[in-house]
Amino acid sequence: YFLPGEDIDELLEAAAVNRFSCLRVNLRGCADPSDLLLRVAGALQFPPPADLAGLVAALRSLRTPGTPGLVLLLEHSEDLRAHATGAFKAAMEGLQTASLEWARAKAPLWSFIALSQDEFDALD
Repeated sequence: YFLPGEDIDELLEAAAVNRFSCLRVNLRGCADPSDLLLRVAGALQFPPPADLAGLVAALRSLRTPGTPGLVLLLEHSEDLRAHATGAFKAAMEGLQTASLEWARAKAPLWSFIALSQDEFDALD
């Protein structure tokens, strides 16, 4: 999901109320797929995966019995979206796959990409 940056505090509050872990990934200056994987892995506290399939597998491993849900917040993705559009799109598809797997297990995994208000408004 895309989220206006002004709504981040609301998202964090909603995650806390629902007892969902919220992991924030700072992508400032990230412009290639390997850096993306490295940063997400760091936020999730697991070794960097070799590819997006490894990222989906790592996200799958975080789904354990009793986990109420997980929120992944990607911030400052401007460089990645501008310079590695294909990698960004593939990563979003990977996150969507992981979310579907979590949903089948009756647990939510939500990924949010924070955008400036202007970028968010331009989505309409």
